[in-house]
Amino acid sequence: MSPQLSLPRELPAGSSRSLPVLDAAVEVLRAAGEDVHVVYSAHGDVFRIVPREEP
Repeated sequence: MSPQLSLPRELPAGSSRSLPVLDAAVEVLRAAGEDVHVVYSAHGDVFRIVPREEP
């Protein structure tokens, strides 16, 4: 059994470290096969990692 990684899926938009941390998390998730990206949510003023929508 492989160890589970604990990656942030949401961080405050007011922090200058949030986007670099989430961008790194997205790269790990994509390497693991997830199709995700970072979006801004005004509700809560946060950046979130969410599944990419199919067109």
